[in-house]
Amino acid sequence: MDRSSIKPGQLISLTTNSAFYKNLYESRVIAVDKDMLCISMPSYKGLFVPLNVGFILNIKIFTDSGTIEFTTEVLYRNVTERKLYVRMPIHESAPAVPATGNCRFITITSGKGGVGKTTFTINLAIWLAHLGRKVVILDADLGMANIDVLLKTSTRYSIVDVIDGTKGINEVITQTPGGISIIAGGSGIQKLASLSAAEYNRISAGFSYLENHYDFVLIDTGAGLSTNVTNFIYASDETIILTTPEPHAITDAYSIIKVILEQTHDLNLRLVVNKCESPGEGAEVIKRITGVVRNFLNYSIDPMGCIPDSKLVGRSIREQVPFSLSNPSSEVSRSMKELAEKLCRFSGQDEAGGFHGSRISSFVGKFMKLFQAR
Repeated sequence: MDRSSIKPGQLISLTTNSAFYKNLYESRVIAVDKDMLCISMPSYKGLFVPLNVGFILNIKIFTDSGTIEFTTEVLYRNVTERKLYVRMPIHESAPAVPATGNCRFITITSGKGGVGKTTFTINLAIWLAHLGRKVVILDADLGMANIDVLLKTSTRYSIVDVIDGTKGINEVITQTPGGISIIAGGSGIQKLASLSAAEYNRISAGFSYLENHYDFVLIDTGAGLSTNVTNFIYASDETIILTTPEPHAITDAYSIIKVILEQTHDLNLRLVVNKCESPGEGAEVIKRITGVVRNFLNYSIDPMGCIPDSKLVGRSIREQVPFSLSNPSSEVSRSMKELAEKLCRFSGQDEAGGFHGSRISSFVGKFMKLFQAR
């Protein structure tokens, strides 16, 4: 199939595998991507037909060089804009294409629970949004998924609905205070361990959508080293490891770094120390961990920074209002702002949010390899 001959505006005729939609429907090409095709909502005798996510379509596209035919699946839909997104056929021999989007997937994890990872993720996202970035959080903590609770926000749908094909990923994104968006994970994170081919296509297409529509995707994982957590780490552009000055938290942080690096050193790992009683305490913990990692694991982890301990954090959790919104000028809020500013300067990202150069492998590409290998 010559994809280069597919152009916006070309006529499409299609049929479905549904017993309820047996007619020949008409559509048109809206946009072409290397992975997906955006088409207008199909119509029949002048009436739009909002076909569901998961429907199998037999498509004919009438191009200048002839008719292109293929079978595909509805990945997600936008009823308001009357658009469907379907997967383009993949050629196994096709060369890898460098990622051209500006999106950065960042996994946030810890060696143990109770270090403030979710609160950190929320407030980091708020300051990134304040700096003009478009941010979405994926709540990938299977055991303690509570981002919606901390933001006093109700989520009707989750990543489960995307995997099952009842919703597109754009339909499960919830807008929250602070200018950020969230995607509830729940049991959908566990389901990543055993995806069918159709489910795998839906979730990878969903991540492609995020890659094309956001500047940052923050993945708030559970603590510890489940396979889902490590796969998110290996697929992400970078990983922030959060710890505290407590001795067992330091030990657990080193342990998770050690296990991660056993598979590959080709990672961007960053270290943040939370709940520091003083800047000196945080600097000492960073010096201790980075030194041990460098000497025993032969890896230079980036010392991203420290966050002071503050009573505002506990109050914000009880009141379900992030401290970066309720007390933006406080010391703990300023420290989060500094981390967000530093994050925007990492990896060659310029002030406009773009990148100098392109990444060789996107999150979606690495995700596909990791989860397909199961």
